[in-house]
This record gives sequence, C-alpha cells and structure tokens, in this order.
Amino acid sequence: MNQNSEQIRPDLSLDIAQDQVLTPKQQQDAMIRFLGEEHCKVQDILGHRVFTYINNRKKYILLHRAVSYLGNPHPTFKKRVQLPHWYKEFCEDVKKNRLPYDVHFIGVYHYKGVVVFVDFLKDTYLKKIVHNSSAHVYINDLFQALTNGVFHKEDMYGNHIYAIRGNKFASYLCGKETGQSILFSLFEQFNQGFTFGQWLKVLPTIKEMEKADWPEWRQTEWPGWYLEYKFNQFTIDNSTSPLIIYTGQSNKGKQAGTFDFDIWFKKAQFYGDLKASDITATEAPGNDQTAFIECINMFGKFWYVIYEHETQKDSEAKGYKEVRAYNRYMKKDELSYAKRLKTSVKFIKMTILELNRINFREALSEFNQGHQPDGSARNPKFMIKKKDIDRFVVFRYNYQH
Repeated sequence: MNQNSEQIRPDLSLDIAQDQVLTPKQQQDAMIRFLGEEHCKVQDILGHRVFTYINNRKKYILLHRAVSYLGNPHPTFKKRVQLPHWYKEFCEDVKKNRLPYDVHFIGVYHYKGVVVFVDFLKDTYLKKIVHNSSAHVYINDLFQALTNGVFHKEDMYGNHIYAIRGNKFASYLCGKETGQSILFSLFEQFNQGFTFGQWLKVLPTIKEMEKADWPEWRQTEWPGWYLEYKFNQFTIDNSTSPLIIYTGQSNKGKQAGTFDFDIWFKKAQFYGDLKASDITATEAPGNDQTAFIECINMFGKFWYVIYEHETQKDSEAKGYKEVRAYNRYMKKDELSYAKRLKTSVKFIKMTILELNRINFREALSEFNQGHQPDGSARNPKFMIKKKDIDRFVVFRYNYQH
C-alpha cells in the first residue's frame, strides 16, 4: 500500500501525499522527452533489455528505476531506488567485453508533472549491491535540482549523487552541467588553506589572534572565534566581497534591521553562519529563533557552515597545567573554566547545511538558553540536530589524512 510521504509540487512547495511512481515505460518516455527521440533506443545488450542514449558519438546505458518512499517507519523525507543484483554483473560484463557504453544508475522521480532524474554514481554502489540493494535520495536533494538545475552531493557513506532537473538531463550527461557552485569552490579554497588535521593549542592560538588584533581573542570558546578569524582573513585576502562578505564583526552591534549572522552571500542574496562543533556532540548551537525564521522568510534559505573538531581538555591528574598557563596569561583565576576549557582542538571535517522553506522546521530543535545575569529569560535558540543532517547537506569536506 502506497503511504504518504513528502513530495515536491511544481511551485516548489511541499506536499504530504502518495508517490506518483512512473512505470518503466513511462520512465523511458520521460527520458526520451528530455533527451530527444532520435538519440534514444531500447535494445538487448548482454541478455538485458536496456535503455541507450547516444550523443556526439558517446554511448550511454541508463539503467532506470522509480524513486519512491521507503515506507513506514522510515522518515517521510527519505526516498530510494532499488538496485537489483544483476546491475553488478551487467557492469562487470560491459567492462569485460569492452563495450563502448558508459553505464549509469538512474532514479526517476515524478509528482504532478515534476520530473527529476537522480544519477547514483555507480562506483561506490557496485561494492555494496547484494540481492536488491537501496540507493537513497532526500526530498531536499530533489528540491535543489529543481531550484538549481543540477545538484551534486557526497553523502555520509562516500556515495556521489547527482539530482538533475529534466531540462538539464542531456547537458548533464554530456558533462556540460556539473552542479559545481562558485560558492562551493570558494569554501574548497578556504579549506585547503585552513588548519585541518593539526592540533591547535589554546595559548599559541589566542596569541596569534591577539597579535592580529582580532577583537574576540579573549573569548573562552576560542575554537569558533579562531575559525571566524581565519575565514574573515580569507575573504579579505581573496577579495570575495562580490560573492561572500564576512559580517560577523559588523553585525555584533545588532543594529536595527540587521541580522546577527556571520556571512552574507551578496550575489545570491542570503545569509549563513559559521559554527565550530565538537565531533562527538549530537547537536550544534543554532541561532535566535525569531531572527532565524524572519531571515528564512525574507531570503528563502540559510546556510549553516559547520566545522567539526576533535577536542582535548586538561585534567586534574595533570594538575591543570595548560589551564593554569592560559588563565595566567588572561589574568584570571588559575582554575577558571578548568573542566570546560578546550586546551587543544583538531578540525577534521566541514559540512554546509541548507535550511529553506521546505525543511527548516525539521532541522532544528529548541535549546534552553536559561536566563540573563539580571534574571530575565534569554531569547530561545535553535539547536541543529546532527543525527539526520544528511537530508540538509549541500556540501561536505572531509580532511584526508
């Protein structure tokens, strides 16, 4: 029995409804519509009747399956394509027989006339196909394709997935559309120069920020401020202002009409925020609820740029040696923040999450902020749940040791 799950309407809003799965013949008709009948053929190859596409003398075999909801108790935003066992043997035989075909595993999503093709790059999936295996795609991936034309992401298991709007399918297969964004390229450039894989000790790091006159060098939660310091310097050194502006300092005054976020994506016209988070934490601190919702409603989307790190703290067994040295330098009580001070961190991964009108409510949970020193309640904040963040990911970077 088909069960209700999240669907994307033609106007890019969200429905909770049953899948409108296309039959294999309807999937082929959809591919022919976007690829051109003169380039497509269904033929017998190596004992299987398969869909082929030829363009500029390059030949493709598109092994296609419908994208559909997994069913209860799975999340309603998660869909899949079944990868039958014969896919693996077929790909091996194509290679063994040196057939001139590029084989793709294609999922076909359909709802109320919306068609999105999903290319599950076969290299990693071929290692995992046992009997009928599943390849997963999220409703936000489909939304990204409809918004941007072609969307690429690497999932948490290292699989590469491309979601493609129908009218971009031909240019995607020919390599003219890659889903690469200039914003992602800038973050890749920053990551290449950032201190991934290095243990940063608290005292040398805050001294570096102090020497550079970074206004927040005295902050106890120094890893996040160090990240902002380095990112700000990157935007200056690389003249990114037409695309990316670091606003973390200029917005600290919280002037009327401004948002207290770290990044303004000028050309694309939306905000983002930098977050440093312990790799073992299940959630990362978010932002003031009212401001965040206002920002989403005004600009349509928001990026959380999360840098995760391993963490070392001092211990009583070591006599809090590093804590004492830090506090002496900061002219504080020698055991101030003794059990909580991060004495060293090592950044090892980063993730960009896009929160937009169709998904932000599910991404965040409320965080109890407690009270101000004068006893008044702090504005409620969101916390970002890490458990299911793959559904929101638009870009990720893992440091290669």
